[in-house]
Amino acid sequence: MSGYGLVLGGGGARGLAHVGVWQVLEERGVLPDVVAGTSMGGLVGAFIAAGYSGDELERISRSVSWRRLLDLRPGPGLIRTSSLSAWLTHHLPPTFEELRRPLAITATDMLSGRAVYLTRGDLHSALRATTAYPGALEPVPMDDMLLSDGGILNQVPVDAALFLGARRVLAVDVTAPDPLELHERRVLLWKREANLGPLRALRRSVEIMQAQLTDARISLYRPDVLLRPQLGDIDLMNFNRAAQATQAGRDAALSELPRIRALLG
Repeated sequence: MSGYGLVLGGGGARGLAHVGVWQVLEERGVLPDVVAGTSMGGLVGAFIAAGYSGDELERISRSVSWRRLLDLRPGPGLIRTSSLSAWLTHHLPPTFEELRRPLAITATDMLSGRAVYLTRGDLHSALRATTAYPGALEPVPMDDMLLSDGGILNQVPVDAALFLGARRVLAVDVTAPDPLELHERRVLLWKREANLGPLRALRRSVEIMQAQLTDARISLYRPDVLLRPQLGDIDLMNFNRAAQATQAGRDAALSELPRIRALLG
């Protein structure tokens, strides 16, 4: 093919749009040479790098209890990592080296405050690290680091694909938060209670910060094709809307298919 890298951004349940994007790329034979991802994008990217088809990924995404595996509600110790570890062991090889395609996963070292790129060794620990949403999952110790969610610093890691040798990049960004629905805003203002509640306000703040940082990074590392699926009001916890997120990914890829083919394959 064309030596291109597929980059999948983080976003909790919104990241299930990556499944639909992969289905379209696979159906059209526009297959990447390398894959890079963050958080949910890193998890989906690992399945792609391992050789899973789009249909297999969709079946998994609809059958698994994502809330049980990736409970992203802020709070102390809301999930036992043993559940995620057992699930990863069942579905994926233990090391990066056993994947069919090169894969890069981002994480954030909570000790140094730096972004980390994981490409070798323990795949399962890397996936637990990149999905370790602050406050919901404990950071993962690795060497002299304490690794947490890669989306803290690098939500759409185009640079990681370039590091793996990609000459062109197709990136999928599911970060950008849509405005609150107008009727909801009106109700809040009418009641003079413009308060989202502490948990929702925290999630909304993180989403806004990540969206702004993502725009800045994409301006530095510009992908050849950037897809932003229209996910409406699906937020990072809406795993029950997997079918809608997947369809949004399909629609985004199909709408740009001529450009994808021209630039990448």
